[in-house]
Amino acid sequence: MDEYTADTCFFLRFLTGQPPEQAEKALAVLKRVQKGEIKLILPALVVAELIWTLESSIFKLSKAEAAEKAIAILSMKGIEVEHARLLEEAAVLHADLNIDFIDAFLSCFAQAKGLKGLYTFDRKDFSKVHGLKLLP
Repeated sequence: MDEYTADTCFFLRFLTGQPPEQAEKALAVLKRVQKGEIKLILPALVVAELIWTLESSIFKLSKAEAAEKAIAILSMKGIEVEHARLLEEAAVLHADLNIDFIDAFLSCFAQAKGLKGLYTFDRKDFSKVHGLKLLP
């Protein structure tokens, strides 16, 4: 099976339906992915950028709406994403605690790895995460 990757704007076209001709092309590719004809392999950064862009002044989605759309992409058959489980956990944490997505991802990463704590000078969002030891 042939493997490819895709960038954030590919998924934005699919999720927003705009512009229509690009959205149709994205949908056609994703149908091929779902059928097992091709596979998409994505870096975690594509999902992070997708969430950030959906929440931006352009699309104005809530954290919960952006998280829902990102989780839908992460759950698609035929799409492989590095750190998919952590990204999904981070998307939920991001929405539930109303914190920055990257801070949510880093918190999930630290906890999943069993790390002793997180060095940061930005305690605003990290202090909302239960069980995360902040240093210094």
